[in-house]
Amino acid sequence: MRYLLPLAVILGACAPAQDDSSTATADRDYATQVEAPAPDYASLTKQARIEGEGYVRRDATGPIPPSAKAVGQTWFERLEAENLLLGAGFEGKGPGGAVTHLDVGMTESEFRSWTTQNGWDVPTHISWSFVPAMNLPEVSEAASEGIRVWPASSARTGAQNEALLAGRVELRDGCFWATEGEGEADKLAFFHAEIGLDRDSEGYYILVDRVGGQTRARLGEAMSWGGPPSAYISPQAEQNLRASCGEAPILVVGSPESSERFLTNYPHLRNPVVPPPPPGAGEGADS
Repeated sequence: MRYLLPLAVILGACAPAQDDSSTATADRDYATQVEAPAPDYASLTKQARIEGEGYVRRDATGPIPPSAKAVGQTWFERLEAENLLLGAGFEGKGPGGAVTHLDVGMTESEFRSWTTQNGWDVPTHISWSFVPAMNLPEVSEAASEGIRVWPASSARTGAQNEALLAGRVELRDGCFWATEGEGEADKLAFFHAEIGLDRDSEGYYILVDRVGGQTRARLGEAMSWGGPPSAYISPQAEQNLRASCGEAPILVVGSPESSERFLTNYPHLRNPVVPPPPPGAGEGADS
C-alpha cells in the first residue's frame, strides 16, 4: 500500500535544517573591550592618508537673478529633506536674505549624479562646498562579528561645537558604552558618520577615520572629543540600537580621539608651562 504525504511535508523533509534565529543570536559570543594600552601613536600618525575624492568648494560664477530668494529656498529645502544640508550662508545679516552658499553632505561627484538623475539645473549664483569621500567601510569584516550594531549617523557631519570634552568609549558584550569625564560608562555611544570600526594588528578594536584611514583610538582608552557634538540619528538607527542594546540614554560622542594620540600630536600640552605673571602684577599686594 502506498501512502501519499502532503506536499508541504515532503518539501519540509527535503529542506536543509535552519537554526532558529533567536537561539543563534542568544548563543553568539560578542566582544568586550573596556581597557586597552595605547599603541605607538608616534608611528601611526606618520602613516600616509588614504587618498580619495577630497573636499571641494565651488565658487559662484553667475549673476544673482531676480528669483534668487525662491531658488535658494528650493535648494535649501531639497537638501534639508534628504539630511544633506550641513550649513548655509545668506545675503545680508540673517536668514531672511537670499541663499548665497550651501554646504552639502555629499561629495561633488555624488551631488552631480543626484542632480543629473533628478533633472535639476544647479544655480551658478550660489557657492557650494562638498565633503570628502569616505574611503573605509563603517565596520571592517574583521570587526563585524564582535558587535551587535554599529551606532553611527547616516548623514555627514557639519560644523560642530569645539569645547574639548574628555571621556571613554567601551565595548561590552557587543554594545558601545560611553562616559563623560571619570564617571561610569552607562550611556549608549553614538558616532559621527566619518568614524568606523576595525581591529588592529594586535587584535584590539579601534576607531578609525573613514576618510583618511588613521587610527583614532582603541576602545577603552582615555579619549577626548569636540563638543558638545551633534549628529543626525534616524528613527531606524535608534530603533536598531534600542533593540540590540537597550533603553539607556544615548550620548553622541562624535569623533573621539585617544588622549594619548592627541598629546602625541601636541606634545607641548603634555606638561604645560604656567606663564609668568605680567610685570607689576604683585606690586599692589605688598602695599
